[in-house]
Amino acid sequence: MKALIFHADRFGFELEGEDKSSCSSGIDVRECLAVLFHVEEGDGPSQAKRLHQDIVKIARKLGAVRLVVTAFGHLSHNYAPWDEAKEIVAGVVDACRAEGIYEVSTTPFGVEGKTLILHAKSHRDAVKWRSY
Repeated sequence: MKALIFHADRFGFELEGEDKSSCSSGIDVRECLAVLFHVEEGDGPSQAKRLHQDIVKIARKLGAVRLVVTAFGHLSHNYAPWDEAKEIVAGVVDACRAEGIYEVSTTPFGVEGKTLILHAKSHRDAVKWRSY
C-alpha cells in the first residue's frame, strides 16, 4: 500500500463525462487532510490498520478535523484485485469515520474522468509519502 498525504487548504474533485450521471458529481473540502492511497496486491487488514493509524496521528498533529480519504490508483503498478481493493478502501474510510471526531469525505471508487483540485499547504509537514 502506498499513500500520499497532504495537509490542504482545499481538496476537490468533479466528475466528467458518463460517470457524472452514476455518482455524486463531486466534493469541495476546505482545510483538510487529503489522503490518496493505492491498494497493492497482497495488501490486507494489516496495511489498512497502519494507514488508518497514520491518518489519525497526522490529523491530530496538524489539528485537522476534515479528512478526504480516497483510493488513488496511480501510486504503483502493482494493483490488488478490484473487489479486494474496493473492500480495503471502504474499510479505511469506515475506520476513519468510526473515530467519531472527523468529517470524512471520499470519492467514488474506480471512477474514471475525475478532475482533481488540490491546494496543499506549504509548511514542513504538509506533504508526506508512506509505504506500508
